[in-house]
This record gives sequence, C-alpha cells and structure tokens, in this order.
Amino acid sequence: MELQVFRKFWSRSLYTCASECLMSSACLSFGFDKKARTCLLNSNSSDTANVVDRTGFLFSDIQHWPKSLSGGCTQRTCQENRRCEVTRLGRARCVPEFQGCGEPPEVRDANITYDGHYQGAVATFSCGTDFRTCYNNVTSTCQSSGAWESLRGLCGQYRWHNPIEEQFSFPCDPPSTFRLMIRGTPTQETRWRIEIKREADNLFYSDFRFYYHPHRMVIVVNTKFDGTWGEEIYTHLSMTVGQESEVDITLQNGLYMLVIDGASVSNMTERVSGAKPNHIKILGDVSVGMVEFIS
Repeated sequence: MELQVFRKFWSRSLYTCASECLMSSACLSFGFDKKARTCLLNSNSSDTANVVDRTGFLFSDIQHWPKSLSGGCTQRTCQENRRCEVTRLGRARCVPEFQGCGEPPEVRDANITYDGHYQGAVATFSCGTDFRTCYNNVTSTCQSSGAWESLRGLCGQYRWHNPIEEQFSFPCDPPSTFRLMIRGTPTQETRWRIEIKREADNLFYSDFRFYYHPHRMVIVVNTKFDGTWGEEIYTHLSMTVGQESEVDITLQNGLYMLVIDGASVSNMTERVSGAKPNHIKILGDVSVGMVEFIS
C-alpha cells in the first residue's frame, strides 16, 4: 500500500504479521514481503488507499482476519495511539505506539518519492524544472520523535521564462562568483537597467540609455553603497529597439564583466571586495524573454 506504512519490521510469518496488525489500534491493513520476511503495517485500508501489485508481496485488510489470532490480546481493545502486548505473565496491556511521522514536509518546487511514514522511512526530493538543489542532501528521514528532517530551502529557481516580475533572487546562498544571462528586447527609445543588489546597495548597476537625457546611446556602469554613487563608466550602446539582445554579467575573481551579444563591453572591479549579492532587478523599457543564473 503506497505511502501508508507507519511501522516496518522483520516477521517470522504472514500470521505473525497479521497478529501484530490486530494488536495495533492504528493498523487497518498490512503487507508481507515473503522473501525478506518484512511486515508492513498500514494506517489505511484498501477501501480508501491505493494498493500496488508487487512481486513477492502479500497484502490484506485486517478486517478479514479473526481477532483470536492476537492471542492474549483477543479481548483487549486499546485506545488510539496505543497497541496491545502480552506480558511474560500472559497479561494483556496497552502500551504507547509510534504511529509514524505523517506525510513528509512539503518542499517548495520539489517532487517527492517515499513508501511510508514509519520510523527510518526515507523521503527523496527532486527539484522541478528551472530549479536546482541548493545542498547535497536531498532526503528526509522519519525520526523517532515523529518528525521528518527539515529540508527547507532545498530548491532554488535559476531560470525564468517571460517573467512579469522585476526582482529575482539568486537560487541558493549569495554567491561570490556567478554568471547571469538576460535576454531582453528594448520596447522604447528611452532606457532599461539591471541592478545587482545586496539589500539596498547596488553592487553592479548597468543602465542602457537610448535617447535618455542627458546622455544618449550609452551604457552607464556604476555602483551605489550607503546611498552614495560611485564613478560612472560610459560605453557606447549598440542595442536596437525591438530587437532582442543577450546580456551576460559575470562576477569572477573580484571583477564584474559585462558582455552584450557576445561582445565584451565593460569590466569593473568590485567596489567593496567580497560583497555578495542576493537579488537582481530589471527595470525600465524592456520585454524580458529569459533570466538565467547559469553558474
């Protein structure tokens, strides 16, 4: 039974497995692996949960088994979250029962595979299209505390198609090196700009000015820290209104490099060494076709 296993253990036989299910207040069905002699107790029945045909496994709803199979627990019914056990003296008693961790945590923009929520169960996550994993561990394990291990922030978006937003976060932790690619089509003969930022500071600012006063057909590169602009760098602008251009901005070894349509345009040394950006903004008269953090 998919996703419903709350307890998994070695069992001598199918009948022992059925007996354990009968003694549990949570068990509504069970599976038995004939080769590995593994018993799987499920928190649901086949009336409401999906059962998958798998070679070497037997499955049954517990309602088809006689209560007498539970031995000394035949006359004992335990409350929720408890199970019956027989002591050495042959007395039946109810004891606390671990009934699983429930569904694994939801991880934004990730797909998940798992077989149950029993102690030790492993859920594996894979990031969706246009997202990348931000750290090596992509699994979460059901703990004895009843909680799954956290995988918050596992997936970070690195590519946007025809976005309508103006601000984009870096996919994972703020980087010390990166390459950013933007495909944009200027829509008016004014200007559009790209701001690579850490909070309010502009670590790298590129302004593509067409007929924007006072300078025309220029690229202006600059920085802004604590509200103060640095020294502007001017370069000729070769973009055309209505025609898509590819803008690449790379940070490597403390140097920002601006490339447009494969041609190097401007280089600028970091104004504050080691300052790591956490988001970018794309503003002005441009239709953005794609934004991608390539590395």
